[in-house]
Amino acid sequence: MAVTSLWAIKGRIDHLIHYVENPEKTDIANKDIQALFDIVGYTTRPDKTEKRLFVDGINCIPEIAVQEMIVVKKQFRKEDGRLAYHGYMSFQPGEVTPEQCHEIGMQLAREMWGDKYQVVVATHLDRNHLHCHFAINSVSFMDGKKYDRSNAEYVRMRSIADKLCLECGLSVIQHPPKAKTPRMIYLAEKKGEPTRYNVFRQAIDRAIASALTLQQFDRTLQEQGFAVKRTGKYWSIRIIGDDRTTRLYRLGERYTNEMITERILEGGLLKRITPYHKPEPTVRRVQFHGSFTKTPFLKGIRAMYYRWLYVLGKLPRSKPHPPLHPLLWEEVRKLRRYSEQARLLGTFKIDTMEQLQAFSDSTKSRMDALIGQRTQIQNKLRRASNPEIIENLKMEKTALTAEIAPLRKNLKLAEEVADNTERIQAKLQQIRQLERQGKQRTQNKPKTKMKTKYKEHTR
Repeated sequence: MAVTSLWAIKGRIDHLIHYVENPEKTDIANKDIQALFDIVGYTTRPDKTEKRLFVDGINCIPEIAVQEMIVVKKQFRKEDGRLAYHGYMSFQPGEVTPEQCHEIGMQLAREMWGDKYQVVVATHLDRNHLHCHFAINSVSFMDGKKYDRSNAEYVRMRSIADKLCLECGLSVIQHPPKAKTPRMIYLAEKKGEPTRYNVFRQAIDRAIASALTLQQFDRTLQEQGFAVKRTGKYWSIRIIGDDRTTRLYRLGERYTNEMITERILEGGLLKRITPYHKPEPTVRRVQFHGSFTKTPFLKGIRAMYYRWLYVLGKLPRSKPHPPLHPLLWEEVRKLRRYSEQARLLGTFKIDTMEQLQAFSDSTKSRMDALIGQRTQIQNKLRRASNPEIIENLKMEKTALTAEIAPLRKNLKLAEEVADNTERIQAKLQQIRQLERQGKQRTQNKPKTKMKTKYKEHTR
């Protein structure tokens, strides 16, 4: 079974060649196998010439592949943009030998690009799963046309790989995944940041853990602030109050229609519903100094930002907060920036958009004046020849730069506040409306009547 991928490379071609020909990835323990190519000139490590490599070239010589690719680009005057393409074909552990893996990779490269493009093929042996890497020049040596990595081309690459695997008696992927995780979400999850996908997975796992039927599964998700749609071929989920939906199979193999149903039914006999015991309220005494009537209350933008930090769980730190609404889980990623914006509003006592605009104008005018002074000092530095004068001018320039930096930061924060104000107001209003709807549903919910037991009359 072979897994394939192909993507564009922007930058220097030699960096890609160095990677696919890395001897640490292509070294094998058999000392009798001779080195296929000497790659001196393409690496800075001295031990690379002693390594054994599974490296080959199509329409180029691997030792001078970079130079040959550059010559083709210069010949057709196409030296910018996408310089090359990088692809791979990977096999299951123990499915192929290094020689077989390299031969299948070479056949794939010949059928895909052998008629028009230069390709370096290298088989990596540093992992349990053997895999081939392909470095393809983006410019054709035949007609100078650039290679277009379209979806149709990738489908063709996968079909050729499947055909070669079947010819060699290897397995193929019968049902490839419909879609992969978007790169932005993948990187955010890798950093440990909250994402919509993680939020959905956690909510679904909690619902499965407490549900005995699919109807209970739906109700539990609704209580958490989610709406699930179980009609049609693919089930989907969304946050209540948000129109964006996500199909459940995109969350992973454990979240398809069949797997969710199976997980609920399998664990149904083992689940026990535990009663919820409300904790005893703790009384906290606080002494207030001052007057409630004379204490000024926050209003306007500043009050809105403090409310926003409260619902996000930032303020106050000592007070336990209610569970965060799902609509706000993604906003937690921007919490540090929101705190800086609120600190700016509190420091300069900005409550209205007019005050914010006046603050931005004054900050910008002050910053422009300092930048003008720094430009004059820079012009004097170009003409100065006395070392003492030069040193004084540099000190003045450094002081001005240190004074400009916080002004530039404050101006940027003020611009962000102006951009975020309407969106934050809409989110807070939406959350208040959802909370009111939840309270109304709770009040209007009919109370279940207890069954009355009647004593049996004796004759």
